Amino acid sequence: MECLRSFNFTLRNQSNYGASEGFLYWQINSNHYWQIDQSLPNVKYLVQGFKNINLFKIEMTGDVVSSPSFATYEALVQNWKWDLQIVGENSSSVGQLAPAQSPDYMITQGTNPFFRLAKFQPAITFESPIQSAKEIIFTNFYCDGIANKTTTSAQVGFVINVTIFYKYEGE
Repeated sequence: MECLRSFNFTLRNQSNYGASEGFLYWQINSNHYWQIDQSLPNVKYLVQGFKNINLFKIEMTGDVVSSPSFATYEALVQNWKWDLQIVGENSSSVGQLAPAQSPDYMITQGTNPFFRLAKFQPAITFESPIQSAKEIIFTNFYCDGIANKTTTSAQVGFVINVTIFYKYEGE
């Protein structure tokens, strides 16, 4: 593959997530578990310029942790993930799905595809690029863990660097 261009941006936040931000808590025997499942309205990167881009890869580096400076709400983060949508088009497919009995089995994503990047899957590479990418929208943030010190919320912070690898259309 020829050399790709890249740009990056950072997602950064530190918040006390309570029930209104999607915090859930439960206990099994003496083990304390928690999760945060938060919808993210209007968290998007707008691709601008006189040329459209074809997106080949997205990579996230960084971590999500609980802040020790807020010891009352401290918790151990085990996993995290972001759901994202790319406003663009998948390149022409090499086949099609046969009609299924239920739409829950398999779907095709011709435009504006959704993806999930996570702690253990921090990058996705496309063999055929997402064409004419205009926006990268982060739709949901999820994290979970153990040993939270309160049943009502968890203090979680993150600094995640997002790197986009692309080519201009026509190159």
